[in-house]
Amino acid sequence: MESWKVLEGGLDNVSGFSSYGIHCGIKEGKNDLAAILCDMPAVAAGVFTQNRVSAAPVVVTREHLLKERKLQLVVANSGVANACTGERGIEDARVMADLAARYFKVDHRLVAVASTGVIGEFLPLPKIEKGIEELSRLLPAQKSSREATKAIMTTDTFPKERALSFSWEGKTVHLGGIAKGSGMIRPNLATMLSFIVTDLGIDALALDGVLKEAVNQSFNRVTVDGDTSTNDMVLILANGKSGVEAREKDPVFSLFREALFWLTQELARDLARDGEGATKFVEVIVRGARTEEEARRGAFTVAESPLVKTALFGEDPNWGRIMAALGRSGIEITPPKVSLQINGVTLVEGGMKAKGVGREEAREAMRKKELKIIVDLGIGKGEFAVWTCDLSLDYVRINSHYS
Repeated sequence: MESWKVLEGGLDNVSGFSSYGIHCGIKEGKNDLAAILCDMPAVAAGVFTQNRVSAAPVVVTREHLLKERKLQLVVANSGVANACTGERGIEDARVMADLAARYFKVDHRLVAVASTGVIGEFLPLPKIEKGIEELSRLLPAQKSSREATKAIMTTDTFPKERALSFSWEGKTVHLGGIAKGSGMIRPNLATMLSFIVTDLGIDALALDGVLKEAVNQSFNRVTVDGDTSTNDMVLILANGKSGVEAREKDPVFSLFREALFWLTQELARDLARDGEGATKFVEVIVRGARTEEEARRGAFTVAESPLVKTALFGEDPNWGRIMAALGRSGIEITPPKVSLQINGVTLVEGGMKAKGVGREEAREAMRKKELKIIVDLGIGKGEFAVWTCDLSLDYVRINSHYS
């Protein structure tokens, strides 16, 4: 971190990129259409939802990316997911890409499209076309990463953007990213979109590999409710404008890798902080497992347990729910070796209630807005961390009226 400089804002920091978001009429009175433009074709990579019910824009963008390994324009709408819309949905996503290509005067194969919102609705293409036309007049002269970020939000309560830079041999490399996501959040990927840009020079194969690594260390560690969406994608574009070229065995590549990890992890934590109805950000760490995979399974089981999550909301130090979740996770566990603490307060030792810890001390630890739950299984070296949130009354309210 010493070699990086954290910057205010998001995409606006990266040379050669411009972005903006507007209201085109899909939602009432809120930004609902965004565009991210590069002034030249950029090397690109993407990671997409693992849900077998994949939305039309996921299908179309994956096709474009696999053919070209480059992108120049990303257009994303919120309010309508264009998922479960059959052949018409695929055609509408292609039309959306073609419209963007025409108005921005770029090759349609270099256009990525993304959508988020209600499943089962068709895209309002006349509104989207009007919005694309307006964005093409604004960009690149008028740009705002914040407005673009607001345009991809659905039930999010705050925009999520991050940026940083680092120096290499007298030149400066910038990275910027935005994300959205609040509910239906669970790997592999979730109801989330994230768009990352950098002015580093890098080849497509290396970029693809490092993006997958970063996603596994960040977005694939977030769970809000255990559901995986139909529309998720993470895209990264690299235009080389910094003049710094990175190859996989170069020291600068390692520096970029660390910077990308930081960027994606910060965005991922923001997703957990902004879980639908969330009042607490929670990190669940399981260590001392036989393997990292068993630690991962244990951590996700705890993080996704409705009983654990409601106890967190109620600030109830009911550690028995955590023990029960671990016990049903399917991993190897020896109860007499288990210890558990929340925000530094030890609640379990030797698989039993810790001696000398009063209920009020435990409750005080639960009142914090950010909670760290550490479970040590005591049987190995496997460790994994998951980021989540509590389950509140507002989560039920939001999702019972979503459509």
